[in-house]
Amino acid sequence: MNNLKLMLFDMDGVVFDSETLYFNANRNVAKKLNMSGFNLDYYQQFIGGGDGMMVEQMTQDYGSRDLIEEFMELSRQEVYSLVEMGQLAVKPGVRELVTALREHEIPAIIASSNNLSEVNFFMEHTQTTTLFDDIVTADDVKKTKPAPDIFLKAWQKGGQPNKEHTLILEDSLNGVKAANNAQIPVVMIPDYIQPNDYVKRHTVQVLENMYVLKKFLQI
Repeated sequence: MNNLKLMLFDMDGVVFDSETLYFNANRNVAKKLNMSGFNLDYYQQFIGGGDGMMVEQMTQDYGSRDLIEEFMELSRQEVYSLVEMGQLAVKPGVRELVTALREHEIPAIIASSNNLSEVNFFMEHTQTTTLFDDIVTADDVKKTKPAPDIFLKAWQKGGQPNKEHTLILEDSLNGVKAANNAQIPVVMIPDYIQPNDYVKRHTVQVLENMYVLKKFLQI
């Protein structure tokens, strides 16, 4: 991609191998609370969408907001415990890619549907607090992905270069839709969700990992 001026990184599933932690924590808590039907297929619809989307849909599906709020709080506690135990990994190639971007004076900004406290917690426990130039989270906007708000806010923080010279990295359908809604080019690096026809038609490329992306960008 020529004339790249800004790169926006989704966090979960792109920078961190966190979707595995989320799913395992959610599934364990669902079992404790006797919530039937919580499996990987059910979980995948929430990837990239943020807690608000998950709470609303699960409240509809399970019929009790109190139950879902308890589910979310217990899941959060379990995720934090797993992170403190050192079970959160940085995705392969992330550090090398961001280092190369910095050498070319291309800002790298986190644009996550997660909340700031969780983003900071993950970064503190993976020694990545100084890796990125800035962070935008669900706390900064009214609507999370697939709305474009998070990416547009991050693009503004990155100096608002021509959108054709900006690139978003995503792993989810909700994230690709958000990028499309923001009218910013997006590359998908699949994690849990494999690309469907929509993704294949609405991304610059679908690439295997960060090392392949680095070669693609020629940096």
